[in-house]
Amino acid sequence: MHRPIGVILLAAGAGLAALYNLYKMLVYLGIVEFPIGQSLINGGQSFGFDEAQWGAALWTLLIAGIWIWVAVGFWNLRAYAVQFGIFISLFTLIWGFFALLFGSTVEAETIPWLLAGFIFLYLSYPGVQQAFIENEKSKLTPEQIAAMEQLNAANAAAAAKPPPGMGTPAAATPPTPPAPPAPPADPPASS
Repeated sequence: MHRPIGVILLAAGAGLAALYNLYKMLVYLGIVEFPIGQSLINGGQSFGFDEAQWGAALWTLLIAGIWIWVAVGFWNLRAYAVQFGIFISLFTLIWGFFALLFGSTVEAETIPWLLAGFIFLYLSYPGVQQAFIENEKSKLTPEQIAAMEQLNAANAAAAAKPPPGMGTPAAATPPTPPAPPAPPADPPASS
């Protein structure tokens, strides 16, 4: 299977996002500290928790797991990874914004924002998804290919017809003449 360089970069970016989220999980658990400002060598500050923040740690572990799953999908050129990559990258951008509002630092959120933004923009670029589509088509059986061709033909035929109730305009069709009156009923026969 031939992987375009962009797909390799996508898989690497998603893997880096997963690793960084695992690092953030360790910060939330109070195992490691996060340097703020200058590096710790130059006397900068660090940020850490005295007690484990279980909610944030579990949430970050879940996000890391999703990023790993998406990275594997990118590496294997699976079509699910494209849509889920778009979703999780947008979610990471939004999650980082709200984390910033509720006490996180810009330094802690910059790397996930950059990685998620890169992945979202690259997946949104025209033509990027073609390698994923071709890989999925190569996995189809001849019967599935025939069914897809029939589906495409049916969709093309349906697209050629106007929607119900949206046919030709009323002004273009001649009015229909009124129905002739019903014949008078015969009087009942007397016996």
